[in-house]
Amino acid sequence: MLEQPAFGLRLRALRKERGLSQAALAAGGLSTGYLSRLESGTRPPTRRVLEHLTRQLGLPPSAFARKSSRSLALALALAVSSARIGTVADDLAVLLHAGEDRLDPGLRWQSLWLLASVRDEEARYEDAHELLVELGELSESIGIPELTVRARTRLSRCSLRLGNADSARAEAQEAHRLAEGLSVDDRSDALHALIRAEAESGRPDEARAHARELCEITAAEPGPLHVEALWVASTLHARQGDHAQARRLGERALDRLSREKNAWLPWAALLHLRPPGP
Repeated sequence: MLEQPAFGLRLRALRKERGLSQAALAAGGLSTGYLSRLESGTRPPTRRVLEHLTRQLGLPPSAFARKSSRSLALALALAVSSARIGTVADDLAVLLHAGEDRLDPGLRWQSLWLLASVRDEEARYEDAHELLVELGELSESIGIPELTVRARTRLSRCSLRLGNADSARAEAQEAHRLAEGLSVDDRSDALHALIRAEAESGRPDEARAHARELCEITAAEPGPLHVEALWVASTLHARQGDHAQARRLGERALDRLSREKNAWLPWAALLHLRPPGP
């Protein structure tokens, strides 16, 4: 059987996967306080407790068996190559935290990034947010600016999904600050997150200013970056009633799109082939 804290991590992942509260899982066999200590790894499970948990979860005891031959690297490889990544995500989560002090930071970073993506796709935004906070802390300890910017940018988007616009704005501001001097892709990604957070938190002037910056830094870039920037700026003006400027920016986006290679033609469908207007 898995030892703590791996047992608790596995238990918590299985409970959430089945949509059970701690009270529902504990019902008829143990207290919620005891279950909470099990999940946090501070109490070892007894045979009786294991029987209760597996019965409530509808799983065999082997669900908590030790998998000594499984490493985080192998779990990550299985997850990346799986057509149904969610089926192996829980194993990845257990292995990720079971021996985190001994993990290679780069391997741990990749695992957190991937697992956060899975939780996001599953609409488990609180779990994704928790993973992204950990990812940001790890990025800072590694000391590679690109990793920190990407982690904070994703954290900002996740905070916005949770309805925390002010937190999203603060995280995106930090990503934008740290992205100075990095690639246009990283700077553009951080700015997109910041503009969205500013718009959602009622700061239209700040959002427009950063949209102008986004247009400026992407102007010389090939591909869809500048088209996206122009359309973001156009949408902001349309929302604020400045339909003339919105149409001008939208027409510039469509003109730029028409001069791009066919690889970017799907953008035309997204833009509905016309600039926004009244």
